[in-house]
Amino acid sequence: MAGMAGRVAMITGAAGGIGEATAHKLASRGISVFVIDMNEKDGSRVSDEVEKKWNVRSKFLKVDITQEEQVKDAIASTTKWTGRLDYAANCAGICESIWAEEESITTELFERTHAINTRGLWLCQKYQALQMRMQQPWEITFLPQSPHTIPGQRGSIANVVSISGLQAAGLAAYTPSKYAAIGVTKNGAKFYGPSGIRVNALCPGWTLTKMVEHSMGKEGTIGTQENKDSGVSKQIGLRRMAFAQEQANVLSFLLSDESSYMNGSLLVNDGGFHDIR
Repeated sequence: MAGMAGRVAMITGAAGGIGEATAHKLASRGISVFVIDMNEKDGSRVSDEVEKKWNVRSKFLKVDITQEEQVKDAIASTTKWTGRLDYAANCAGICESIWAEEESITTELFERTHAINTRGLWLCQKYQALQMRMQQPWEITFLPQSPHTIPGQRGSIANVVSISGLQAAGLAAYTPSKYAAIGVTKNGAKFYGPSGIRVNALCPGWTLTKMVEHSMGKEGTIGTQENKDSGVSKQIGLRRMAFAQEQANVLSFLLSDESSYMNGSLLVNDGGFHDIR
């Protein structure tokens, strides 16, 4: 995508799943990436792989996004290379078992889920945008060239929410946290849009990641017969769950100049699950 090379991105939850796929996707566009996660082993691995495979700069930072000072320090670190934070993909999140009824959800689990999925997202978005506000806007160019001058932008933020933020189908801790995450995103679009900072959300459907594997067991695990025969998959228009790379492609689009007029948007990428039955 034209114009993305040489810029810097911060990706939370990047030690695996959609975050890891997004780190590779953005790096393939020539973007340097900061890999943010609590998982030091896999986070360091992803950072090393990205740097070697795509010949861009990458660094791992161990960050608990529920801790305000750690978030602020992480964003300060991302500016050391170029003085800017151009893109932020907020992919960090947790989810309980899809089989859990509400009475089995403890207060501790509910609060931890919201601490990461909602408060952590809000802290990241807030401080990412505050850094972007201080930056000079970049020039937006299109290929083929547009006959119009598109106003420059200072940064772009894409939050990973979920189709669970659009429908109540269970998940007593996760679903409310994702409804709230949509509110965080839309408020961000209102607060920061006038400064030339776009804030949008990707709402993935069922995606084959470690989080879904933890939540669904073998039914959410790549290559198993249980996944092949999954009743969930049979409710999806494409009759399969997504791969993380298919979500990363959409995140890359939301961050790029090609979505330059999208702000406060919820982009559903679920293979035809939410609206097609």
